[in-house]
Amino acid sequence: MKKFLLIVFLSVFFTASFSQGYKIKGEIKNMQDTTAILAYYFGGKQYATDTTDVVKGKLTFSGGKELEGGIYLVVLPGGKYFELIISEQKFSFTTDKNDLVASMNFKNSKENTAFYQYLNFISVQQQKVAPLKEKLSSAKEDEKKKIQKEINEVDNTVRDYREDFQSRYKDVFFSKIISATTDIVIPETPLDSTGKPKENFSFYYFKNHFWDNMDFSDKRMLRTPVFFNKMDQYLEKLSPKHPDSIIVSADIMIEKARANKEVFQYVVSYITSTYERSKIMGMDAVFVHMVEKYYMTAQCDWVKEKQLEKIIERAKRISPNMIGKKPPNLVFKDTSNQYHSLYHLQAKYTLLFFYDPDCGHCKKETPKVKAVCDSLVSAGIDIKVFAVNTEFEIDKWKEFIKKFNIGNWINVGDIQFDKEGNPVATSNWREQYDIHSTPVIYLLNKDKEIIAKRINDKQIVKIIKREESLEE
Repeated sequence: MKKFLLIVFLSVFFTASFSQGYKIKGEIKNMQDTTAILAYYFGGKQYATDTTDVVKGKLTFSGGKELEGGIYLVVLPGGKYFELIISEQKFSFTTDKNDLVASMNFKNSKENTAFYQYLNFISVQQQKVAPLKEKLSSAKEDEKKKIQKEINEVDNTVRDYREDFQSRYKDVFFSKIISATTDIVIPETPLDSTGKPKENFSFYYFKNHFWDNMDFSDKRMLRTPVFFNKMDQYLEKLSPKHPDSIIVSADIMIEKARANKEVFQYVVSYITSTYERSKIMGMDAVFVHMVEKYYMTAQCDWVKEKQLEKIIERAKRISPNMIGKKPPNLVFKDTSNQYHSLYHLQAKYTLLFFYDPDCGHCKKETPKVKAVCDSLVSAGIDIKVFAVNTEFEIDKWKEFIKKFNIGNWINVGDIQFDKEGNPVATSNWREQYDIHSTPVIYLLNKDKEIIAKRINDKQIVKIIKREESLEE
């Protein structure tokens, strides 16, 4: 009995071992000896995962670990490539270099057989419709209706085929891809209480139903161009360029992504890193929101402890100086040891200018900022400059003020010394204002709320013009 159990165990073990990994064999007729690359889509890019030699048209991709499912590419010299669906891990194909798609045949791959059946059908329909669209662009009015009718017939044929394909191949991954790329059907615009069509109904309906056909529970969607492209469209084109709007869209998408752990991880990570690096002013609020809602609440278990600490620390550093917030007060001495308070400065606009007297970029930027501020004052704009020296050498500071003729600014610095004569700061203002390089410019309103930050001299006038126009 024991011997029988051992045989059964070994049989299962060797069967399992044999089934691991992937092996894709292919033959490309009329192909010279060369090298082929197996690559996959991820995050809007393509990444190589395997390479192999093509000898007398034959090639084999293989590995001991199964490939993650998705759409892959076999890349050939001269920019030629064709795609494969990876769900099955062991299959073969034959094709011809001169017509890779039409000549393609598969063995042991239901997924790719269906995929190429669809591709070939669509290719035929495109060949039908292309000349019709060309004729339509130059046709006379009486011919356009006829040509458009023919185009519509092709479109209807494609739609019917697509629906039939999805019905026949419900268990094929490509059916999910077709579904995800199928346009949302927008109903007729309803009327409002006054009897007029509801304003922007089509747009909001489209956005609200944008994800209806996406299967977030299937992580294979990540390794297709479809998922990233739709995410990019949703965040960058359908969501207004305002942090509050982006945050709403991000949260909606993330809740849907909870259907699969890897999809959730990708979406959260992508949005967090994208808006931390965004060059659009104010978008760091999205990064802070992501950290506070997902990272600080222990929902991102894939992040290592030390990295998590850095991410949280970065968000805490940005949080006090986001657009619309009133940053911490600064109470520093000038070169005559007189104290000045940022909050007590009376002005419609306050330009907060952090600089280092030894900084080469500061030396270039300071004259430009002075010229801009002087011109604004001459134009009747109530703006004052609260200039903060970030270093401790008083002589260099005084020399900088004199050289660049900025004595009409409120020039202050946090210059204190301990008993041993070492320079010390009185507060953590560097962290509160996120000063890790210089120069840094903040623009505050009369209530000392941030209306712009990390701007240059050219942006100062544009932003103030915008603020002034909002009051008119």
